Amino acid sequence: MESPRRYGLLAAMLTAGLVLPGCDAIQRNAVDPSITAPVEMAVFEGGYGIHWHQKIARQFNAERADSGIRVDLWGDPRVIEKVKPRLLRGDPPDLMLMNFLPIWRLVAADKLYVLNEALDTPLPGRDRPWREEFIPGTLDAYTSNGQVYAIPSAFGAYACWYDARLFREHGWEPPETWAEFEALCEAIKAKGIAPFAFQGKYPIYAWWTFQSLVHRTGGLAAINRINALEPGAFQHPDVVRAAGLLQKLGTAYFQKGSQAMTHTESQLQFINNNAAMIFCGLWLSNEMKESTPPSFEMRCFNIPPVEGGKGNPALFNGAGWEYIYMAKSARHPEATLEFLRYMVSPERAPDMGRSIGVITAMKGATPREAVTPPLQSALDMIESAEGIFRIRLEDLLLTWRVQVMEPGTSKLLSGEITPEEYCAMLDEGVAAAKADPDAIIPPAVLYDPAAFGEPS
Repeated sequence: MESPRRYGLLAAMLTAGLVLPGCDAIQRNAVDPSITAPVEMAVFEGGYGIHWHQKIARQFNAERADSGIRVDLWGDPRVIEKVKPRLLRGDPPDLMLMNFLPIWRLVAADKLYVLNEALDTPLPGRDRPWREEFIPGTLDAYTSNGQVYAIPSAFGAYACWYDARLFREHGWEPPETWAEFEALCEAIKAKGIAPFAFQGKYPIYAWWTFQSLVHRTGGLAAINRINALEPGAFQHPDVVRAAGLLQKLGTAYFQKGSQAMTHTESQLQFINNNAAMIFCGLWLSNEMKESTPPSFEMRCFNIPPVEGGKGNPALFNGAGWEYIYMAKSARHPEATLEFLRYMVSPERAPDMGRSIGVITAMKGATPREAVTPPLQSALDMIESAEGIFRIRLEDLLLTWRVQVMEPGTSKLLSGEITPEEYCAMLDEGVAAAKADPDAIIPPAVLYDPAAFGEPS
């Protein structure tokens, strides 16, 4: 049953920040009388555009021309501002692909469709449940008490990127240990090149690197303590050690002036060989494709293991990406699910890779020849890995992220605070967030360290 208090909180969250008067003018399109099951999908029009999604909708409609089902798919860079008022009106699109929705408030207000039954049913022509088609762990982000509220249409991973041509010219090799990593940084500095470019205006990029270091020093047990919001999780010695490693990268190896750079400014420094490496997600090559010189051989490697650390180095920082949510008020749930399962399927994955350079969240469904050499190197990392990990706090505690984590990470990287002070700051911020009576904190889906040969 919907809680009036929860709905009030949802309304407050959704109305906050609305800046476009009349932005709820988007209405469902009038449909032909022969269309008995219209389905509407709204998509964030970002770096990947929406041309592939529209192509899949047209293809689906053509294959079902006589079924009465028709998908109307639209997108906009400011799609969230158009969808928020419709959520408040109780008339949202049937499917939504966008970031920055207050997902757990929507769950608490009973506004999202539970996808378990669809996940337990094989796709047409397949012999295993749809959920088993996904890379293990990618359904966890929006799972609570066994209920799945979102489907990832893509796969995301965080890695260290370099120019293979530049490395060859200098005889450098991707490191296999943290000691080799630091030795490589010193060798790069000796050549007058900055070891790392850094997207300093957005400390979240360093936070993602920090997640990898937390795993390398403390293993999945450290990730679990943080995801479970255990008191003192960040002040555990393993995590403080990870903060110290990150601080050394920031103070000794990040390019001078990088704290003032945007993501594209710093990435330009990287592809122009003013910095030899950069930490970033799989979107990097696509985001910079118009500026990357033809001779640049962008490749990536996993964050190397730390001496004495507890993390299995065959794991990497990865997660589902480009999540799709289905409104509980969807007018025709069966038709809506049919399109969702059509779009997010192994059959559509190769074309997704060729068309927009995205690795699907479907296990083993993106062929190497469908993606560019940079993403082929990411596939090498993914296919040789035993599993993935991710810290969920930046999506769960949005105020903590903005007011505590991001400014604290900047201070750590510049040496303004010690690793101990940084970790204490993170713990105190989490405690304050938990004490908020309006906080909605679903139980975490915890990892099994023993399954990956790590201490519990």
